[in-house]
Amino acid sequence: MAIVDAQYKFVAVNIGAFGRTNDSRVFKNLNMGRRLYSENFDISEPRPLPGTTNPALPFVLVGDEAFQMYGNLLKPYAGRGLDYRKRVFNYRLTSARRMVECAFGILTAKWRIFTRAIQLKTDTVDDVIKACVVLHNYVLTKDPLLLDPLSVNPPGDHNETGPRSTVAVSRMRDQFAEYFICSAGSVPWQDEHI
Repeated sequence: MAIVDAQYKFVAVNIGAFGRTNDSRVFKNLNMGRRLYSENFDISEPRPLPGTTNPALPFVLVGDEAFQMYGNLLKPYAGRGLDYRKRVFNYRLTSARRMVECAFGILTAKWRIFTRAIQLKTDTVDDVIKACVVLHNYVLTKDPLLLDPLSVNPPGDHNETGPRSTVAVSRMRDQFAEYFICSAGSVPWQDEHI
């Protein structure tokens, strides 16, 4: 499990959880999840979104429907028959989540050890993965990808389901959704994909 920035670099990783374990449970039990939920994750202070003056919104992590929304963790709107604003939000959130998938793809392509089962002791495997993550970030620092993160356009169904959330966080998600359909926050291709 990982948190990735817009340059496909790993900001935080968890290595060693069993593959069948629910991502949300792994995240909550991790130090990064506990720190996020306790508001001790060292995330920048809220500020207005680009092209706007108000309201100041927090920097957020994005997750899928399995995660519980929190002050700095957003997930898609649940259900079918969503209105235009919610469909655009789900599309844009899915596009942002795609950054993590791309980072793992780049890691696998660069370090071929991940294309097959690693035949080493468990502790050694954890160390190999950690080393590859550090090398991945180093390589991207020295030779950045020339991909525009906004050009990542994942296809698919964006009407995902998930657990309920607090009113304040739902309101914050609504503010992001409004931003994604206003002139300052929309992107030209979003209507083609919802």
